[in-house]
Amino acid sequence: MILLLNFDQNGNENLGKRQETPQQRAFPGMSVTVQTVDRSGRDVHIFNREKKFGGREMGHRLLNKYLVLMDVGGAVYVLLELAWRGRSHWTMFVLGGLCFIGLGLINEVLPWDMPLWEQAAFGVLLITVLEFFTGCVVNLMLGWEVWDYSGLPWNILGQVSLKYSALWLPVSLAGIVLDDCLRYRWFGEERPRYNLGLTRKWRWSVRL
Repeated sequence: MILLLNFDQNGNENLGKRQETPQQRAFPGMSVTVQTVDRSGRDVHIFNREKKFGGREMGHRLLNKYLVLMDVGGAVYVLLELAWRGRSHWTMFVLGGLCFIGLGLINEVLPWDMPLWEQAAFGVLLITVLEFFTGCVVNLMLGWEVWDYSGLPWNILGQVSLKYSALWLPVSLAGIVLDDCLRYRWFGEERPRYNLGLTRKWRWSVRL
């Protein structure tokens, strides 16, 4: 009978090293695998605690990661509000955090080689939708009057306006890049790379 032990980096043994994936680098020390193999090849038993222990651990680490990203996004959003109009509201912290997480998920779902301006355009749409639904709740339903765009042209129920949607374009662009850098530096995820071309035929690429 052969006993193969594969402990994580906190253990004492690591027989048969495997190349780490970005997820393993981001969430180290999650799995313990014990494998017993009969020399005849007829009796093979594998006991893997990765799904039981590692899944719970991964869930905690994933939650912590998104809480950190939400804190960053919320803080930046509130600072932008203070700089733009001199006041803010705690709901803007929540909205900013959700927007930042959404911006970060754009190139987690869509391919990296999508032109950066297209990613930013998706970001503008995402922020506008989140702003609209947040405004419907905090302003129309709860009556907190956090903001009112009724006096601006091309507004929808006074909660979103084409004027501010255009301003979200540079904010969206900066948010996408900032999220990618934080994921790479803090959580060991894939190194950011961007397609800066304005057309599909002529593309410029850059890696951070």
